[in-house]
Amino acid sequence: MDILFYIVLGFIVFYAGWKLRGIVMLANLATNPEGVIKMLEQIKKINEAEARGEEFQDGVEVEPEQVGNVWYAYAKDTGQFLAQGTSLEDAIKAACDRFPEKTFWCKKPEQFNQTA
Repeated sequence: MDILFYIVLGFIVFYAGWKLRGIVMLANLATNPEGVIKMLEQIKKINEAEARGEEFQDGVEVEPEQVGNVWYAYAKDTGQFLAQGTSLEDAIKAACDRFPEKTFWCKKPEQFNQTA
């Protein structure tokens, strides 16, 4: 008998949570429609990128280059110099410090350029 009680209680809690989710979503749509539209546009960009088989990354993709013991970080799309450091992590941290309004990311280490 206890198991039946817990099953019914679980169903009631699930149903109440589901309804509450809908109420919160409608309240958010009513009070902040611009924010919801912006969120949906971002989701659309992510879905389009995934449909093309790309990874969606927000921010600036870093093209790292190692010359001797120094790592240089360049913006992949523009080739702009971003920062340098003794390690790739230091170079990206320096780029974040230099451009605090932007985010930076780079791909796997086996794809780095190395010269000298």
